[in-house]
Formats: sequence, C-alpha cells, structure tokens
Amino acid sequence: MRFGILGAARIAARALVPGIQNSDNAELVAVAARDGARAQAFATEHNIPVALEGYQALLERDDIDAIYNPLPNDGHSPWSIKAMEAGKHVLCEKPVGMNALEAANMLEVSKRTGKTLMEAFMWRFHPQVARAKEIVDSGALGDIKLIRTGFSFFLNDAGDIRWVKSMGGGGLLDLGCYNVNATRYFAGREPTAVYGAADYSGTDVDLHFAGILEFGNNLRGVMECSFGQEHRQQLEIVGTKGTLEVAQFVLPEGGVGEIKVNGVAEKTVAADKYQLMVEQFVRAARGEEALAYPMENSILQMKVLDALAQSARTGAKVTL
Repeated sequence: MRFGILGAARIAARALVPGIQNSDNAELVAVAARDGARAQAFATEHNIPVALEGYQALLERDDIDAIYNPLPNDGHSPWSIKAMEAGKHVLCEKPVGMNALEAANMLEVSKRTGKTLMEAFMWRFHPQVARAKEIVDSGALGDIKLIRTGFSFFLNDAGDIRWVKSMGGGGLLDLGCYNVNATRYFAGREPTAVYGAADYSGTDVDLHFAGILEFGNNLRGVMECSFGQEHRQQLEIVGTKGTLEVAQFVLPEGGVGEIKVNGVAEKTVAADKYQLMVEQFVRAARGEEALAYPMENSILQMKVLDALAQSARTGAKVTL
C-alpha cells in the first residue's frame, strides 16, 4: 500500500517513516508540507521519492493509497476527512480529534467513503502489551483494583505547538491520552465516572493533569501527566494477588519490552511497534482482517478525555 505523509513532523521522521519503509506491505511514496523547501529537505533526508508543496497536492495524487496524518491536533479531523473524501485510507496520529464529536464525524465519513481510518496508538502493538494483557486476563493478579499510570517530560521549547490551546495543546491530549488508553485497555471496560484536576501555571494549556477513572466494583484508574516533570512512562496494575509493572509502557528503550510481576522481571522480544501498527493497518484496509483499534473505540476514548477536561474546568465529578 502506497503511503503519503501530511506534514514534515518530527514524529513522522523518527517513527512512521522507518515504520512504513521497513514494513512488508507498505511503501512510502511522498511527503507534503506547507513549505515546499521543507518538504524537499525532509524527502531528501529520509529517501522519500516525492516532495510536494501543500497538503492538497498529496491528496490529489493517484499513486497514493493511504495517508499518515501527524499534523497538530486541530488538523487531525479536517485533513483526515479531506483525505478519505479524496479516496485515501487514513492512519491518524493521536488524539484522533479535538473531542468526541469530531471523532464521531470522522467515523461517519469513513463509513460513507468506505475508507479505513485508525487512530495511531502505536504502544498497543508492542509485544509487551499483549503479554501484560495475557497476565492480567489469566487471573494471576487476582481481581484488579488499581491501574496507575504516569507519563511526563520537560517541554522546554516555548514555541512548541503543544502550548497553543486552539491547536489542541496541553498535557491531557498529548500525554494523558496514553494514560487513559492504557487504563481503559487493561480495565477491559469503560469508566462510569471521572474526576480531573489541572495546573495551568500561567499557561493557556494544562501543564500538569491528574485524574481518577471509576470503573465500578472497586476498580479505579489513577493517571497523571505533565510537561514539567522528569521523563517517565510508568504503568502499574494492582490486584488482590499481585502487582504488574511496566516501566516504559509507551516507548520501551531499544524496542525491548520488560514486565515485572511481583518484582520478577520478564523480557519480551524487541519489536518496532510503528512497523507492526502500519502492517496491521494495511491488512485491515485491504479487508484481510479487522482493525485492531477501530474508530468506535477511539470515540469512547475521546469521551473520557472530554469528561476529564470538563471535570478539571468545573471541579466536579463527571458521569459517563
């Protein structure tokens, strides 16, 4: 399947470019940027055959079957919709939209056009995630009572778009989406209520965000994320019989996963989660199998993020 990339984003360079180029069922054909010179420099650096000025030019090409959309958050919905209406499948960076309504509209366009759309939660394609889920589902930890996640790093670039509210900036959408995604996945069901608290620290967006997700039956998720703390990406699942920990649940160093159960470590095989995601997306777009992460799940994801943001603004619990 022939891919084009909308925008010369850093995440594309370090993640999806090699993920597509190393995959066994995809080919990277073109990159487009608003600045043609930037597109050409990106294409030259990463051995991409075609560089284009303007996103629309990419959508109009007949030699492109699928689009990867790593634009700022406010560009996810409009450009993914334009791509699907132009006859392209879309792998869209997370969060898939600015809110649940945008996500629902995107699903409607996907159904109407018959084009596959998937949110790029690459962390779920790493073998350590499947192994952790296997352990949880086996009952080895007993009844799960707590899922705790933390994701943070220092965002020191004052010009970064993640500081811009109108473009979907803030820690909750950029980092907290992983916390929420992991919590929902390992809980195996949707939360019934959430609490959120945000620290803006003089910025237009949340610098620090903390939340509680209630799932009923005494299961809670506790999440926190930050642009102003030491880098970490921790997952802890606590049950009545044991505790499972994944120290690097989003970006395992060197591609090698590690899980600890009651302090005993277990390695999982090295893997490129981006490549695995691309290959699964292509198989699904070809009708060979179902999407591993369908848009219905992405809509539920966005509803939780919306509720957490609402709770932080109002100071009140939000029921889902």
